[in-house]
Amino acid sequence: MNKHLPRLLTALCLLAAPCAHAAAPLNWTGLGSTGNASEPENWSAGRLPGVKDSVVFGPRSSRDCYWDIDATVAAFTVTEKFHGDIRFGAPLTVTGDMTVRGGMLYLRTATLTVGRRLSVVRKGLFEMANGTLKVGRQGILVDKGGTFFSRGDAKASIGPAKPGEYYGFTVKRGSLVLSNPAGTEVGGSSGLAVGSGARVKRADFVEIKDLKPGATALKVSGSAGRGLRPNSWTFDETVKNKISARSRKQKAQALAAMSVPRPELTPVEAPVLVSSAAAPAEIAAAVPEEPQGEPFAGLDEYEAASAKSKLQPYLAVRFSGGQHFFAGQEGDLAGNLNVLASMAIKHEKLGPKLTLVPVLSSQYQGTKQVTDLVGGGTLFQEKMSHSVAVRSVYQLTPKWKLKPSLGYKWEFLKETRDESWGEGLFDYHRPGFSLEGEYAYRDPFSFTIGYDFYKIGFVNFVSLESIIQDSSGNSMARELAGAAVLDSYNHAFSFGGTAEGAWRTYAEGNLTTTLRFFPDQHVVGGTGDYRNSTRRDLSTQFSLAWRMPRQLAPGWKAVGGLRAAAGYNASNQNSYDAQRLKFLKNYYDSVSVRAGVDLSLSRAMAPRYGDKEGRTLDLSLSATVGRIGYSGRQAQAESGLYLGDKIYQNEQMLSVGVSYPIAPHFVWTSQFGFGRQTSNQRFEKLYRYNFTTTNYRIGFGYEY
Repeated sequence: MNKHLPRLLTALCLLAAPCAHAAAPLNWTGLGSTGNASEPENWSAGRLPGVKDSVVFGPRSSRDCYWDIDATVAAFTVTEKFHGDIRFGAPLTVTGDMTVRGGMLYLRTATLTVGRRLSVVRKGLFEMANGTLKVGRQGILVDKGGTFFSRGDAKASIGPAKPGEYYGFTVKRGSLVLSNPAGTEVGGSSGLAVGSGARVKRADFVEIKDLKPGATALKVSGSAGRGLRPNSWTFDETVKNKISARSRKQKAQALAAMSVPRPELTPVEAPVLVSSAAAPAEIAAAVPEEPQGEPFAGLDEYEAASAKSKLQPYLAVRFSGGQHFFAGQEGDLAGNLNVLASMAIKHEKLGPKLTLVPVLSSQYQGTKQVTDLVGGGTLFQEKMSHSVAVRSVYQLTPKWKLKPSLGYKWEFLKETRDESWGEGLFDYHRPGFSLEGEYAYRDPFSFTIGYDFYKIGFVNFVSLESIIQDSSGNSMARELAGAAVLDSYNHAFSFGGTAEGAWRTYAEGNLTTTLRFFPDQHVVGGTGDYRNSTRRDLSTQFSLAWRMPRQLAPGWKAVGGLRAAAGYNASNQNSYDAQRLKFLKNYYDSVSVRAGVDLSLSRAMAPRYGDKEGRTLDLSLSATVGRIGYSGRQAQAESGLYLGDKIYQNEQMLSVGVSYPIAPHFVWTSQFGFGRQTSNQRFEKLYRYNFTTTNYRIGFGYEY
């Protein structure tokens, strides 16, 4: 016995050594020059975590951590006193338990393996994003106020740490959000158990695979099933029992929700009327609002570029040819081209929270359009614009994003076909800066608040006085006489948001107030002379939309909606008609109201031409009616005689569009537009107030 005693003591010492070493935690101090886990100065022992270490994120530092080392540790704990983010860009294996009591653990695209139990409790937040999570037989526990998220732009996966073992996934008094549109795969589990005290905000797009024999995929306790809507779940052949609930009614409701896919809550943009014929009523002030090009689906997708990929390119090209019919005149066939290119840039030196997005955009429109630039509708034959911008997205907290941007735009407008580019009377440049904050209060709903400063400068407007004159050579609109009278400095403040409504609907709202200063446009007095003060405008626009997504039949989705908008412009500027010696006070004051309906239909199509994912046939319909009234303008007869009534304009617009996939990344598109504007203003020597326009476009689109 004495012979074997030394060997026994040696073995006991070797077993005790790692336990004693693990008892001393390795604390995150965040004292390094970066927030990377690969920097030894960020750890209390001045070295990187190892297989025997118990890693702790606690009161020593709440500095954000970017985990960029492939490591194995004994335990991993985030205490309630840690308020930062831990973002994983490299694999981590925890042989013991992982406990998240505070901060946010963000598993973007990496793989996390927990040998025993993952506990998310107290103030802890665990977000799957597009990562892979593997857990031991003790499984996942969300309790005592913890939150477990799964949301991203690629599939997330949860599985066992060891093949052949099964784990539990239990949500007691915590929150669960499963809303990854690409799906959350739960494989090799003994089922998802939801307690009566759980808050399940979303349970969408879940794939249950390799379920433990005899287990139930979803177990609902007590009254938790009342608010649980497990939409679009899929099961493999191992799942014999899909759900167990307290009552048959709860079970039937949950099963029905599982089998019917829920349409994605993607806001439907109102189709753009090709001719923009009703644009005079869109802008109450006498300067152009920023023209909005057709939206490119996916522009916001690069904001979510992964920390692993440093560059994420985006390219969208749309070409179409069509014809325009304006006021009974048939236009020539003309082409239209939109190009947008961008690149999401993430780099270690920028940190895991910052994404830079340079954007280049060019547009050419060969069809005629009517645009309000100086207080009435001016007809343009061609339009071309180019813009360059740098957007950035900074993740302040798990719910707050900051989005500053800097840009410059060149706009060229030709009133006649033979006019050279760059010599248009209304060509302008627009440098600007914007800052926006976004708060995602409940995925996917959020609200935004923003500030936008920009200058609009007309480079060729000095020649205006020579063309707007009466027979004696006097300017007919005194406030427009001069070189830089339309140049303005603009400060825009905006607030918007989305909210979930009843009957599986959602609403969108936006309020924008813009203060404009015209430093070179003096206020016109009652006798036609100038005052010392200069023009100031205050414009407010409010819009509200209500959307109802529905699954009509297998493969068919629909989104119907109603929208309304109102606008008010107040200006201290007057106008003086020198030809008729008429003073018009508050000439640019206006009130506008609009309402419309939208309907979008999409049909899922089988993959073709080597596509990995199916594509959709999209149909859209939009109709709008509106009215704008000018409190400071008097209607005129055809001869120019003032009639005394205030000017108003009524407008009606209709647009129909089709998009059909023909090859990978390519779609065939067609669009038809109709616009009509009527007014009690009959004097139209300078601007158009009454007209009807129709147009059509047929073309192709490419998006990568």
